[in-house]
Amino acid sequence: MSLNWVPTLAAIALIMPGAAAAQSQWDYTATLYGWFPGVSSEIVTPVGVVEGEAEFEEILETLDIAFLGAFEARKDRLSLIGDVQYFDIGVETEPPVGLPYSEAEIDSKLALASAYATYAVVDTEDLRLDVGGGLRYLDLSIDTHLAGQGSTPDATFNNEGGWADVLVAARITKAFNDNWYGVAYADVGGFGLGDSSDLTWQVAGSLGYRFDDRWSMIGGYRHMSIERVFGNADVKSEVSGPFLGLQAKF
Repeated sequence: MSLNWVPTLAAIALIMPGAAAAQSQWDYTATLYGWFPGVSSEIVTPVGVVEGEAEFEEILETLDIAFLGAFEARKDRLSLIGDVQYFDIGVETEPPVGLPYSEAEIDSKLALASAYATYAVVDTEDLRLDVGGGLRYLDLSIDTHLAGQGSTPDATFNNEGGWADVLVAARITKAFNDNWYGVAYADVGGFGLGDSSDLTWQVAGSLGYRFDDRWSMIGGYRHMSIERVFGNADVKSEVSGPFLGLQAKF
């Protein structure tokens, strides 16, 4: 799975807004996050169901890397939003009951890029409600390794693929005062259309603090779920945990 586009998109999100803002009436916001998720996976393999879970408290042992970046262009009630996410998490778990395996390990890698447009159906001085939709492209790889016992050899199963999901989304932004603000976001998509996810959804809640007209710090909690069939295998993966980011307006 190639991830060369991840740092490139993040760089574009940070560099382009400054040049474009001087020539238009659009407002631009770029955000870079660190995400610290736990993961829960359920994979149907030819030898049985393997389930693995790593809580946030185990993050230093399970997380290889997690990254989020977002860019928004806003004009009046219209917003155009893009974001990229990537994580690589390994989980050690129990093998299927009754089979000659001593342990199991699940390694999940997920890269995604989303693009969507929203319209503010409510836009007051301290409250904004955006609704809209778009597309999310996902590239997921889940390797399941079972360690054999005695004469039973090790077994490895791979589920991977890339696909796009249609999304519907909503976001509420509330200003508490000149410095503090909150954001709640949700989207849902896939719906089993063509090669898409059977169902994918995510929710996020965050609290931000404005240092000045340009710079803000934002932190919160995010949960994402993906359900999809890979060949004859059903895969369900859930990723959730806190995030912390730096936000700049141009």
